[in-house]
Amino acid sequence: MLLMIVIAVVVFGVAVAVVWFVVARGSSVSETTEQEFDDVYDELVAEGTLDDADRAAAWRDFHAWQVKGEGERSSWDDPSDE
Repeated sequence: MLLMIVIAVVVFGVAVAVVWFVVARGSSVSETTEQEFDDVYDELVAEGTLDDADRAAAWRDFHAWQVKGEGERSSWDDPSDE
């Protein structure tokens, strides 16, 4: 019985945290700029994780993914499209 109460409290706490995160995050999500992308890309190249061969293509792919994600997130914020 005690275990069930503890599990219920934990589940409730996680649910509250998720709702808080979604509400707090809201429309304040910002896009990564090309300069920020380049800074992180430089770090990964310095570590040897990435090859510096096609930075421009990597930025185009990342930016396209970012724009698509922003469009999907915006559609969640604006339910008028239904």
